Amino acid sequence: MDVHKIVIIGAGFAGLRTALELEKRCARMKSCEILLIDRRAEHLYTPLLYEVSSGELQASNRSCSGDLKSGVCVRFDAYVNIVKKKHIRFRRAEVTGIDREEQVVLLSGGERISYNDLVIAMGVEVATFGIPGVAEYALPMKTLSDAFAIRDRLHGFVQGYIDGKEKHLSIIVVGGGATGVEFAAESANFFARLASTGVLKSADYSVTLLEAAQNILPVFSESVRAVALHRLKELGVTIQVQTKLDEVKKGRVFVTGKLGMPSEYPSDVAVWTAGVKPMAAGKAWGLPTDERGSIQIERSFVVVGEKHIFALGDCVMFKHPKTKTPVPALAQVAVREAGVVAENIVRQLERKLPVTWSPPERWAVVVPMGGKYAIADFGKFHLSGTLGFFVRKIADLFYFLSILPPLEAWKFWRQGADVYAKND
Repeated sequence: MDVHKIVIIGAGFAGLRTALELEKRCARMKSCEILLIDRRAEHLYTPLLYEVSSGELQASNRSCSGDLKSGVCVRFDAYVNIVKKKHIRFRRAEVTGIDREEQVVLLSGGERISYNDLVIAMGVEVATFGIPGVAEYALPMKTLSDAFAIRDRLHGFVQGYIDGKEKHLSIIVVGGGATGVEFAAESANFFARLASTGVLKSADYSVTLLEAAQNILPVFSESVRAVALHRLKELGVTIQVQTKLDEVKKGRVFVTGKLGMPSEYPSDVAVWTAGVKPMAAGKAWGLPTDERGSIQIERSFVVVGEKHIFALGDCVMFKHPKTKTPVPALAQVAVREAGVVAENIVRQLERKLPVTWSPPERWAVVVPMGGKYAIADFGKFHLSGTLGFFVRKIADLFYFLSILPPLEAWKFWRQGADVYAKND
């Protein structure tokens, strides 16, 4: 019996969930093999990166790095054994191209991996928009190493202050979307706690959030923004909207404000959360892309003009058929898309028509706001404070339950919850 080979490029939310959804349907394919390829060694739960970047700042990196990692990443070398999925294999490798005619994936070492169906779930990379100094002096927050780089920088200044070598710490967060707001709130909450215990004087630190648009959290409702603004101000975060970043230099950022007036801010730590873009590989591999670089797909997630190549997640731009607005870049969106992709791969083998996806018009979203405080936006209503924080923790647990056996998911979630509670 011929083995149906499915190769998935990218083992993030979309790629990993697609593999698990395909595993459920392997009986319908008679015989199948699912290969996950990623250049990273672990599956990363990016919604908690802000916890890593601001975690245990008074402890040395060596003493706490393992604990901080424990709640956000699952190593692939152990993952397949944990979930006991006999059809899924993982390969850590760099994909350099695809040969669509031969149905082969090309790896950096020259190896060629054949496939019957290919799934592309590469995600996105940081976009600096050509702003001078961003790449050199600002710290992004997209990967685990990014989060630790931010934490190392913050830890250095905290320790320097305690030792009397530093007099003032200025944190600039560029980008008022969810990631920027989460990090600004979490770091401000930590420093406020240090100030309340006498370790740090409140006048000796500042957290400033810069946003080019008219409002922070632009995709959220006005009522949610109002709660977020109140919470940020309560934590002492300075918010500058309609403020365009012009340049980043060592220790300074230069901006143009609301009235077109140039100004500058001191910046001991500049964190960049203002933009991402689809991986350039899609276009380089000859796949159809839009002006942004997103791979173009049908509503069945098959790549336009292809039959055996599917794409999903952040590397595509899926627009709601009714509202014509892009679906948000959320883990829960990727999980839903994965089910459609897996089903359509199987239906193609069964010679059935593909299913198309009709996403909901609104998604429930939770924004952590420092400490045991979060805003849970359900569209028609929202919860804030401790209740919102509880909803966020439950959402994290539900995700881990979707990729791990129940006991392992509970252990993973509980371990992370215990470690990150130290931030509060």
